[in-house]
Amino acid sequence: MSPQRLLLAVGLPAGLLVALLLPPWTGYDEFSHYSRAVDIASGSILPEESTRGTGSLIPAAYTEGTDLVILNYRAGRNPVNWDHVRDLMELRPDGREVFVDTRATSASTPVAYLPAVAGMTIPVAVKAPGIVVLWAGRLASLTAYLALAWTAVRTAARFRWTLTIAALVPLNLTLAGSVSPDGLTIAALLCMVSIWTRVEDGEDPPLGWMVGVFLLLALAKPPYFLALAVFPASLLAGRAADRLRSVAWATGALAIGLFSSLINSSQNYRAVTFSLIGSSDYQPEVQAGRLLRDLPGFVSAATQTWFLEIGDYVPEWFRQLGSWESGLPVGLAWVLLAVMVVAAAHLDSADYLGSTGFTRGLVGMGAVGMLFVLYGSSYVYFSDRIDFQGIGIQMARYSVPLTALALIGWVPRWLVDRLPAQQARREKAAVGSVALAVGVSLVFSVVTWLVTGDEIPFG
Repeated sequence: MSPQRLLLAVGLPAGLLVALLLPPWTGYDEFSHYSRAVDIASGSILPEESTRGTGSLIPAAYTEGTDLVILNYRAGRNPVNWDHVRDLMELRPDGREVFVDTRATSASTPVAYLPAVAGMTIPVAVKAPGIVVLWAGRLASLTAYLALAWTAVRTAARFRWTLTIAALVPLNLTLAGSVSPDGLTIAALLCMVSIWTRVEDGEDPPLGWMVGVFLLLALAKPPYFLALAVFPASLLAGRAADRLRSVAWATGALAIGLFSSLINSSQNYRAVTFSLIGSSDYQPEVQAGRLLRDLPGFVSAATQTWFLEIGDYVPEWFRQLGSWESGLPVGLAWVLLAVMVVAAAHLDSADYLGSTGFTRGLVGMGAVGMLFVLYGSSYVYFSDRIDFQGIGIQMARYSVPLTALALIGWVPRWLVDRLPAQQARREKAAVGSVALAVGVSLVFSVVTWLVTGDEIPFG
């Protein structure tokens, strides 16, 4: 089986399960992203500035749908049941509109919402029930994710199995199958890594494809566009003439991403997470000043947080698929991660053994650098503590898009050296183990959504 066939054989049914069975509007910050996408599908490209604040006008029936989800939970019923779905299907727009605070979505440009908007435009125009609009947006987002991920795997010069396995991490699939800018961002990162493998092999990727991917990453969810720095940094390895075109376009996209992030940053930003974790005074200049005045303290706090909280992040990659946390045992989550890492090391063993020295170190350090950037962003947006407490909030979700970079840069050579030689039988076992890891994770989540409904954070 080729890696792209594995991607579709596992990613398509798993993604469809997520898109159709993940309880309505319970993806990460999904209602805010849904409201923004509905607003764009209705013709309003940017959130509206008014006396009520920054937000979007959407049909009242769509917000009433989220109220039903909460009432269904409080009544003690399963998160997904047919009576509940029937009630949601009866909620159609009737001309009433409500204002929804979508400040949290202003960090991303409208480009990040294009896949969802493409699926939602017709249902919004015909005044379909809100849940139908949601399903359409989820399915369109999943389609875009799988199409881009398939192209990344198909066109990569190396690490094709690694890209596939990164795309299939359950949390990545969940972000791809919900209305969110995260899925498109993850797909753009996979495509960027694919282009990087070709540049490193001395190839010249098609200009339109390379420029399109770089711009997509620059205009999707910040600050992941900073991963493009791997291209100009590669000049330190020499052979500048072979890399010049990719370096020029990556540098330009970096500038666009930085400019876009500065333009879209809002003094009125209020993360959706605040409604779940309590209050925090958002003072970006104050919080950024604290961080810059004590960089050694920040680096130390971020490093300690990563190693102290990694035991929380790994389970979330496999069982925190949206608001409902499944009953997947913590130890089993670590086993599933180990299975996927070993499978990547085995299936791409020749690529890992051939990637040494500066090239591998560059990717590994780039992944570390991105983690520090994400911790810095998390501190500015989610914490107002002088002692850097709270910088790990949401880091499980923020770190998982870096899976491909982390695997390429961090998989130890001793592990690859100790794996058995490639054989057809062993390759099939490795491929099967990846499918099994994804399947086990989803089985626990689907049971949670359809039967138990445990651990939902509704008060």
